Amino acid sequence: MADAGSFDATTMADGERKEIDAELCLPYQEHALQFNCEEDQLLGLVCAPRVVAPEVKTAILILVGGPQYRAGSHRQFTLLARFLAEQGYPSLRLDYRGMGDSEGAQRSFEHVSKDIAAAIDALLAGTTSKIQQVAIWGLCDAAAAALLYCGHANDARVRGLCLLNPWVRSDTTQAKTQIKHYYGQRLRQPEFWKKLLSGKVAVTALTEVLRTAKQAISSSTKKRMAPLAPFQTRMAKAWACFDGRIQLIISGRDLVAKEFLDNCKNAPEWRGLLSEEKVCTLTIAQADHTFSSYEYRQAVHAQTLEFIRKLNA
Repeated sequence: MADAGSFDATTMADGERKEIDAELCLPYQEHALQFNCEEDQLLGLVCAPRVVAPEVKTAILILVGGPQYRAGSHRQFTLLARFLAEQGYPSLRLDYRGMGDSEGAQRSFEHVSKDIAAAIDALLAGTTSKIQQVAIWGLCDAAAAALLYCGHANDARVRGLCLLNPWVRSDTTQAKTQIKHYYGQRLRQPEFWKKLLSGKVAVTALTEVLRTAKQAISSSTKKRMAPLAPFQTRMAKAWACFDGRIQLIISGRDLVAKEFLDNCKNAPEWRGLLSEEKVCTLTIAQADHTFSSYEYRQAVHAQTLEFIRKLNA
């Protein structure tokens, strides 16, 4: 019997041998990284080029959005990490506490700053000493978590934020976005009224429109008497105070993205922030929320790489 640290190639099937040969030819390597956050042990996956070029000083922390683990929807975080490694840049994608293979209790995006800090420590400690700074990449509420971390920690190691369809949802913004960008379009379509009059659209659908409109009006009235929800305010403050670069990527066919853009126009805390010199914005007109097609994913990869190269220069 072979010992645990070796293998006998003569016992391998041809397919297994080819798979290992192909892996050895890859321009990147991946390995699990375990690190502590308070009393819990977290697991992340480092993806890095086999040799980090001397001019590379930037690593990427890929944050997870929503209740999912480090691979992401349709493996988008895995594919992004491998693409960046092929271009020479190391990255770490992690499971927050309570998710995937990490220990601890599950937390919302508003309460993962300690997880992010621990991940940055582990990423910098686990890569070459040439790496001096970090860019954080986050989609949806991971973009919100990245901003909240920067506002909380003021971490000088974080020099770039790549934010995709940031999450700023509240009852007010959700109702207004649905009225403006979904129901507003539906009510202007002749087909909707034909189906309604023919009975093909249930009366409950129209009732839902009226209920949402009432909520938007009611929420707007309440907003005059109460401040914007705390996490949106903290996001805006962190954006304004961040002294690095920000790459904003927006999906043209996503209500979360439209909600964010509308909020930036209407909320006093956000006005003017998108036009700051440190901000670069890309809109992918037909993309859905998670950039699920090959075409949209390639556009995100290309823009992320351009952003990282400028940050690294």
